[in-house]
Amino acid sequence: MNAGKQAPRRISENAISLALGVAALLWIPVSLVAQARSPQQTAGASQQSAASEQSSALPRPAPPGIKTAGEAFKNVAVLTDVPADQLIPSMRYITFALGVRCEYCHVEGHFDSDEKPTKKRARGMMKMMFAIDNTYFSGHRAVTCYTCHRGAAKAADMPVLADVISASSLSANNAAPPALSEAPGPANSPAVISATASPLPSVREILEKHIQALAGEAAINKIKTRVDQGTLDIPARHMHSAVEIYRKSADKILTIVHTPRGDSSQGYNGSIGWQTRGDEVEEVRGDDLMHLKDSAALNPGLNLQKNYARVELTSITKIHGHDAYCLTASRGAPATDQYYFDTQSGLLLRVSTQIDSPLGAIPQDTNYEDYRDVSGVNTPFVIRVARPDGESIYRWEQIQANVPIDDSRFDKPAEKPKEAPKEQSAPKH
Repeated sequence: MNAGKQAPRRISENAISLALGVAALLWIPVSLVAQARSPQQTAGASQQSAASEQSSALPRPAPPGIKTAGEAFKNVAVLTDVPADQLIPSMRYITFALGVRCEYCHVEGHFDSDEKPTKKRARGMMKMMFAIDNTYFSGHRAVTCYTCHRGAAKAADMPVLADVISASSLSANNAAPPALSEAPGPANSPAVISATASPLPSVREILEKHIQALAGEAAINKIKTRVDQGTLDIPARHMHSAVEIYRKSADKILTIVHTPRGDSSQGYNGSIGWQTRGDEVEEVRGDDLMHLKDSAALNPGLNLQKNYARVELTSITKIHGHDAYCLTASRGAPATDQYYFDTQSGLLLRVSTQIDSPLGAIPQDTNYEDYRDVSGVNTPFVIRVARPDGESIYRWEQIQANVPIDDSRFDKPAEKPKEAPKEQSAPKH
C-alpha cells in the first residue's frame, strides 16, 4: 500500500446509521439558501463539469484528484470509479427504487461480503442499466432502477388486471389516463390552482414579502449566531435522537446528532468541511461540501435571485391547505428546485429538491412549520423532510440567537489514534 494512502474501509451498520442521522439533517437545505460562490468555487465546479463532459459514458468517473468509491470502500465492483461521496446516495437510491433495506443485498455488519445472491444480481442489473443508457440514450440517464421496479423488489412482468379495468373505465368516460413519471414525485405533490383570476406578483415582490414576513432586513442582519436544540424523529427507522446545530456568520456550522449507537457530527469552519463517524474523521468534498456550506445560512430562501441563474413564478399551489406561490429556480442544470411561499403571510412553506446519484435522483420535500419569534425574527420550530423512504421530523425545543460561539468549535477535530492490538502473553507451562 502506498504511504499516506488510507486503506479502503468497511461500511458498517453503525456507520450508516450515524451517517443517515447527519445526512438527513444536512439535506434540509440542499440548495435552499446557497450563498454566492467565490470565483475559486466557481472554477472548481467548472473543472468538474469539464471532466464529466470528457466522459460521456455512464457512470461518470470522479474528476482527477477526487477519491473514488473503489479507493474509499472495500469490494466495490461496479461503481468503482465514481466519487466516493456518491456511493452512499447510490445505495439509498436503490432502497427507494426497490422498496428494500440495506440487508436485502448486504450482510449486516459485513457490507463487503458477497454472500447474498441479491448483491450479485444488483451488480448485474446496474451494468445492464448503464449499457442501455450508453447504447440507446447517448450516455444520458434515461432508464433507472425505478423505471421498472417502481418501489417493488421484483419488477412486474405483466399488466395487473385491476389496472386494465381502471384504464377501460377511463376510456369509456373519454378521460385521459394519468401520465407515468420516471421517478417518484414529491411526497406531497401540491394541487395546481388557476392563477388567471388576478394579476400575479413579480418574483422580486414575492421575495420582498418573505423578508418582511420574517421581520425585515434590519432585524435579520442583527442575528450573527444561532444555536438550535431539539429532537430528530425518523418513524420508519424507529429512530429518536437529540440534535443540536451551531451556526455563525452564515459560513460556519456544526451539527451533532446524538443516537443510542453514539454521536455523529459534521462541520464547516469557512474553509474545510468534515464529518465524524465513531472515531473516524474525514473531510467532506464535492456536492456534500456544497450542501454543507449552504446549510450554514441562518434563513432559507432569501437570496434566490443572487444564487440561481433563473427564477420564475410557475404556479399557485395548495400546501397543507395554504395557497402558495411556486418559484422554480434553476442553476442551468436540467434539475430545478421549487420554493413555495404562502400567498398571505409570505413565509416559506416548502422547498422541493432532488438529491442526485449515479443511479438516479431522489426527490425530497422540506416543509417549514410552526414559525415563532426568535430575537425578533420568525423562525420555523418544526421541519419535516419527506423522501420516498419516509419522513424525518425535526422539532426544535430551544433556539437561541447571538450566543457567543468560539470559532475553534467549527474546526476539524483531530482523529483519535487507533489502539494497537494487545499482545497475547505466552502460555505458561
